[in-house]
Amino acid sequence: MYIIIGGSGFLGRYCIKNIIENTNENIIATHSEKTIPVYENPRVEWISLDVCNITALKQLADKVDDNTKIIYLAAMHHPDQVQKFPEQAWEVNIIALANAVNLFGKAKCLYYSSTDAIYGEGSKNKKFVESDPYAPINLYGKHKALAEQICLTKGFNIVRFPLIFGPSLIETKPHFFDHIKSSMEAGKEVELFSDSYRSILSFNQCAYFLVMLIEKFGSCNEKIINIAGDDIMSKYDAAVALANKYHLDKSLIKPISMQQNTTIFKIKRATDIIVDNSKLKSLLNIKEIHWDIG
Repeated sequence: MYIIIGGSGFLGRYCIKNIIENTNENIIATHSEKTIPVYENPRVEWISLDVCNITALKQLADKVDDNTKIIYLAAMHHPDQVQKFPEQAWEVNIIALANAVNLFGKAKCLYYSSTDAIYGEGSKNKKFVESDPYAPINLYGKHKALAEQICLTKGFNIVRFPLIFGPSLIETKPHFFDHIKSSMEAGKEVELFSDSYRSILSFNQCAYFLVMLIEKFGSCNEKIINIAGDDIMSKYDAAVALANKYHLDKSLIKPISMQQNTTIFKIKRATDIIVDNSKLKSLLNIKEIHWDIG
């Protein structure tokens, strides 16, 4: 059995999809009280869960045994919101996680969803490897770095994701990808950073590789794994590729500079974060990983 904590989010829904398609396992997927899932499947049981409620976590822990595979996705993700509401972010990102990993210790495995933001500022000429030191430049990245250490101390696994860019499976919530696509379909201009580069994958690819790691290894001896593709792109580059695939007018995509624009993000973000995916390729015996536009 799988338990997906945060199953109603963008990545959570794709994890459900890939578990259904690639395994015979049943799934318990949690959602917050604010996000009631529409999706139904006989192999999926939805449970409302406030991760900050220790009683609710204990009730979920009663369902965990040594065959349970846990994917932990719950977090306050938006760096601006983490900085604006630091006490709430600490409760969700650190206290709730610490309680969860302490309660779920008898699980077969637990994979914690982390981010390339823990590496900090990089360059187009450097690929971060899993052993590189933490150097986050905002509070969100610092939370993720500390959360990783909590999970590693309990012997659990970490997967670090890159820029994830792809269509949403959530019926009532489009992703940034969907907003860009629908704007171009309506003939509207979109502005995107052209001078900030990241490793990139789709939600479906990230979920697929994560599920494949769990199915192949359970608790993997490689405790930290970058899940990322070979392609390095700016958001502007990604939008152009999207436009080319769907035969949209790419002249509607206007490049803007992250270095010069200080109004879109309130909190500083790294300009370039490129990650090495050699470990992932070796573990899953893959030669190349290219971004699937969706």
